[in-house]
Amino acid sequence: MQPALQLALLLAILLPAGKFAASFCTRFGIPAILGELLIGVLLGPGAVNLLHLHLFKGDLATGSLMLLAQLGAMVLMFMAGIETDIDRMREASVTAFIVALSGVVWPFLLGAAVGHLFGLSWTTSCFLGGALTATSVSISARTLMDAGRMSSPEATVILGAAVIDDVMGLFVLAFLAASSSTGTGEAFGVAPALSGWIQRRSAIAAAHPLAVQMTVITFCVSTFFVGGYGAAQRWLAPLMRQLRKISSNEAVPSCVLALVLLYAIGAEWLGSVAGITGAYLLGYVFAGSEFKADVERSFYAMGHGLLIPLFFVSIGLSSDYRALNGHWWLMSVMLFVAILGKLVGCGLAAAASGMDWVRSFRVGCGMMSRGEVGLIVTAMGASSGIFGQSEVAVMVAVVLLTTLLTPLALRGAYQLTSRQDLENVVSESLAAYGSTEEAHVSVAELPSALTESVGSRATGQNL
Repeated sequence: MQPALQLALLLAILLPAGKFAASFCTRFGIPAILGELLIGVLLGPGAVNLLHLHLFKGDLATGSLMLLAQLGAMVLMFMAGIETDIDRMREASVTAFIVALSGVVWPFLLGAAVGHLFGLSWTTSCFLGGALTATSVSISARTLMDAGRMSSPEATVILGAAVIDDVMGLFVLAFLAASSSTGTGEAFGVAPALSGWIQRRSAIAAAHPLAVQMTVITFCVSTFFVGGYGAAQRWLAPLMRQLRKISSNEAVPSCVLALVLLYAIGAEWLGSVAGITGAYLLGYVFAGSEFKADVERSFYAMGHGLLIPLFFVSIGLSSDYRALNGHWWLMSVMLFVAILGKLVGCGLAAAASGMDWVRSFRVGCGMMSRGEVGLIVTAMGASSGIFGQSEVAVMVAVVLLTTLLTPLALRGAYQLTSRQDLENVVSESLAAYGSTEEAHVSVAELPSALTESVGSRATGQNL
């Protein structure tokens, strides 16, 4: 069968299967994305092994499917950026930084300690800890979007912390790469090229490669965020007005999608951060523009109808639990550490920043899932010979399981009653009466008003 027809058949199988599974989960109050993930697991190497059937032999169709899935991650993060509450994001910037820092330090230390307790070398243990540092914000973003929580204070902290977390994970990755003398491979982007150029021309720089890499990465990350944000703020509105003058059908969504892809490329090439970070940055700028509603409406069908489901299904398709035979204890403990590191690290940091324990728990749940950065560290450890087959299988399983658990934990955390949520509802309800005297006169009406207001914001909460 021709590759184009193979890809067409794969899409014809995966898209409706993912949607039916998502609908089934929704009926029982389970997050929709869990259905898409589980369909991928069932069709993956551990069960049906769909991509390796004789019908789909060859790599072109399956490779194209995975590329479409990565585009889905970029579109998802762009839409998450559009739905970001800018005012709350600015208010939560300090909290997000503290949460991100704590969410990197705790998993790294706990992961390295567990690896060493299981008899692994300190180098291998540090790579295990490094793979646990970053957060896959796309999983939490989709869960928050499906639950209608994108404007909540916790969502603002989660999204902001995850972006910062991505940059911090980059520094951990640079440290591990510099400490591994066997690390090989061709790197992409300005940072590795500039770092290598400096080291070749300076004996002092060659003697201190880690310091050079950290300095160059800091410069590149700062350049991308400042330059990318400034350029979008300055030129986005004039560009959109010009695009609206194009008479071709759906010219604006097509050109905006191209811009999303360019920002994703720029994030990888100039900023040395994940491409989804660049897509989120552009969406964040759109969130404060007059074109927000039009762009969001245009991307909704394209994202949720095609690309985003493929992203979540592809995560399940890449999993193979059979490689874990004989290493279940290591996987179980690493999974526990992966969850505890984010729950405790991010949760305590959020609590120290003034959130109550329920909101802090929600932040910790939203930061649990791992993603591409964890897999990148795992691949780097495997290519350098630091990770064996068992360590690779363990880390892939941890990434997948945290991805599966995050939407369940996050949705469950929103069923808990937060004192700060109730205080906000009371304040808004009292303000709606116009004065304190009127509020006292109508105090009998307050419980029903609170119930209605809380129910509209947090379905399923118990007062």
